[in-house]
Amino acid sequence: MKLTHVEIDGRDFILSGERDLVHVMSQIEAAAASPPAFVDLSDGDDLVSVLIHSTTRVVVSVETDQRSPAEYEPLSYPNNDWDW
Repeated sequence: MKLTHVEIDGRDFILSGERDLVHVMSQIEAAAASPPAFVDLSDGDDLVSVLIHSTTRVVVSVETDQRSPAEYEPLSYPNNDWDW
């Protein structure tokens, strides 16, 4: 699983996996090259609009989640008969 972080002027935002990273980056580039403009960032249910201008510092990073697949599997319990 990958997590995409967009840091804007020191504040970190995590993008939802559904967002097209190339599209978000092109929106940020376009906003930085024009008069200030808002760019929408979302992490699924939450949405934030960030005002981007030519001096805004933006860092984009993608990290791979190193957890093992077993950590994502649902819990299972043995199907033993219980003596009451």
